[in-house]
Amino acid sequence: MPELFKILLLMMLSFSVAGSVLVLLDKYNAVHRLYRVSEETLYIFGACGGALLMFFCMKLCHHKTRKKGFMLGFPLMAAVHIVLLFLCYR
Repeated sequence: MPELFKILLLMMLSFSVAGSVLVLLDKYNAVHRLYRVSEETLYIFGACGGALLMFFCMKLCHHKTRKKGFMLGFPLMAAVHIVLLFLCYR
């Protein structure tokens, strides 16, 4: 396995887990009217590699599902990440 592929995969997994925790935290805080995680932060974590798991997490807990930027942008980012991983693996 190429070294760059391993690094990208580890980075994407890290951002996926951290981003999903942020999505769940933001959902909890939204329900309880506490301090919210900014949308910009969620987009940054998605763009850095966490988009796929964050998208599934949003769908699972019904968070940000009415926002087109999240429902279209995150699958698009995930597709780019998958292509990037594929290209680095070759």
